[in-house]
Amino acid sequence: MKIQRVQHITIKWRFDLGLFHTAIDKAWSKLTITHTRAQEREVLNVPLTPSPLSLLNAKTFDVNIFGTAAIGIDMGEDAADYFSYHLNMPTRLLYIGGSGQREIPGAAFLPGASRALSIAVNNKLLQPQRIRFADAAPLLITSTASEEDARRRLPPAARGEDVIVRFRPNIHVDVAAEVEPYDEDGWSMLTIKSRVDRAQEVSVRCLFRTVRCLSLNADLAKGGMISTNRQLYGLLAKDRRTNDLFPHKPVFGQYACAGPSGAVLRVGDEVEVTERVVGTPMSPALQQSPVPQENGITT
Repeated sequence: MKIQRVQHITIKWRFDLGLFHTAIDKAWSKLTITHTRAQEREVLNVPLTPSPLSLLNAKTFDVNIFGTAAIGIDMGEDAADYFSYHLNMPTRLLYIGGSGQREIPGAAFLPGASRALSIAVNNKLLQPQRIRFADAAPLLITSTASEEDARRRLPPAARGEDVIVRFRPNIHVDVAAEVEPYDEDGWSMLTIKSRVDRAQEVSVRCLFRTVRCLSLNADLAKGGMISTNRQLYGLLAKDRRTNDLFPHKPVFGQYACAGPSGAVLRVGDEVEVTERVVGTPMSPALQQSPVPQENGITT
C-alpha cells in the first residue's frame, strides 16, 4: 500500500483544538475525546492501543514534525468523520506506526539544524531518547513559582483562571516559596523519588529552555484567540526571551527526558535538583554543579 504524505495540525494554528478534552479509562484501554461545545457528535471513543489486527489493512501516512518522520496509521472513518465535522476540514486521526517512535528533532533546539539528536538521560541510562507525535521532547517541566509569575501578569479579573493548562506541562513542580520564578531555567538534572515505591528513582535530564508559540494565546474555553490583555505570549515576551538560540521568543519551562523506561511518576513524588547549568542547556559550554533541593510534583 502506498504511503501518503500529510500535514499535521497544531493548536498554535487552530485554537479550536483546545475544545477537545481527553480522558483515559482506569484500565488504560480506551481514550475518550469530548468536544466541550458540541451540540451533536460530542464524544468519540477509540482504543488507546489499537490491536495490530485492526490496523492490518489501514491506510498509512508519512508524518514529518520538525524534520523527523514517522509512519501514521489511519484510525478509521468514525474518527475521521468526528474531527472533520468539528474542524470543518478533511482530517484523519493517526496512530504512530513502525517502531512506535520518532527521533528527537534538532530543528526544535538549534536554528537551521536538519539532523535528529541522539540524547541519553545520563551515563547510566544510555538508550537514546525517542518521542511519538509530540513536537520536540518527551517531557515539559514547569514550576509553581513561574506559574504564579505568569498569573500576576494577567489583569486582576483574570487571575483566577487555570493558567498552567495553557502551558501544557507533563511535570509541574510545586516549589512552594523556596525558589524564585523561572528557577527551572537553570535546572540540568533532577532526581524524582517515588512516595509509593521507595526503591524507585527516576533521573530527569533537562534539555532546553522551552521557547513558546502562539498557542499561549488560545482561549481554551471558547476555541478562539483570547483577549489581548490576557495573551500570555506577549506578556512573557516583554522580559522572558531568555533562550539565546531563539532570542525573539518567550521562554516558559524546560524540555526534558527521563529514565529508566517504565517508571511511574505520581502526584506528590519528591523532586531534587541535583545539577544546575550556567547558560542554555544543550549549548556547547555546559557548566554544571550539584545543588540539592527538594520539591514535589503537582498537577
